[in-house]
Amino acid sequence: MKYRNSLIELFLWNFREFVREPEVVFWVFGFPVLLAIGLGVAFRNRPPEKVFVAVTESPQAKAIVEQLKETPNLQVQVLSLDRAASALRLGKVAIVVVPEKNYEYRYDPTRPDSLLARSMVDSALQKAAGRTDPVRTREMPTTQPGSRYIDFLIPGLLGMNLMGGGMWGVGFVLVEMRMKKLLKRLVATPMRRTDLLFSLMSSRLILMVLEVFLLLLVGTYAFGMIFQGSLLNILVVSFFGSLCFSGMGLLCGSRARPGAGPRGYPGRPGHDGGGFTDRS
Repeated sequence: MKYRNSLIELFLWNFREFVREPEVVFWVFGFPVLLAIGLGVAFRNRPPEKVFVAVTESPQAKAIVEQLKETPNLQVQVLSLDRAASALRLGKVAIVVVPEKNYEYRYDPTRPDSLLARSMVDSALQKAAGRTDPVRTREMPTTQPGSRYIDFLIPGLLGMNLMGGGMWGVGFVLVEMRMKKLLKRLVATPMRRTDLLFSLMSSRLILMVLEVFLLLLVGTYAFGMIFQGSLLNILVVSFFGSLCFSGMGLLCGSRARPGAGPRGYPGRPGHDGGGFTDRS
């Protein structure tokens, strides 16, 4: 009975300590939700990016502009040769078309947008000149849940929370207990050492379940995120991931060395100079 009471009290002590620090509650529950909502809204239904093209001044420039405007996402403007070269150098345009006997393309092959612009411009001009494709194709743009930004963001936030909860929720708490000499005081009580370890780990796992469900609810009901697997698989992976990161936090918290003093001097034995000397 005493064993059960001590374990329950240690477990409740961990939760009370967590709830009494509003900033910790915010970083554990509030910040990931705000980050998911903010980034999910910012990158939701983004239109395709425009590809900027410059055509140098010439008698054929107007006709080239009309031909290129038939291709979606191409933003075409007529510039002098010097201004077009400057715009290409500054990254304001992706490619410069110089009409001569043949078309001359000036672009930076190390820039992905320039390579894309070269392909789009050449295809548009070749079709306008009468090129026919031997194979007929058709385009069917589709946007489905599972390939959107939010569908990759939520799993990343889950992983970040599991890592932060294990490293900070266990490792930092243990370090703080060593700094405040709490471990020595607890050892002097009838408490079992396994009770303390189990209470730290179990409270971390329960918080993990709340974090996972909260983020999944936001992703599901706010952005229509779908599950590619079962909820049980998510919980199992999250459980073992939280255990792994909690073990890393426990290792770091128990093996940390005394820190530097307030003026850069190392802490001396028997004196807490800003770090901690407790080896309990």
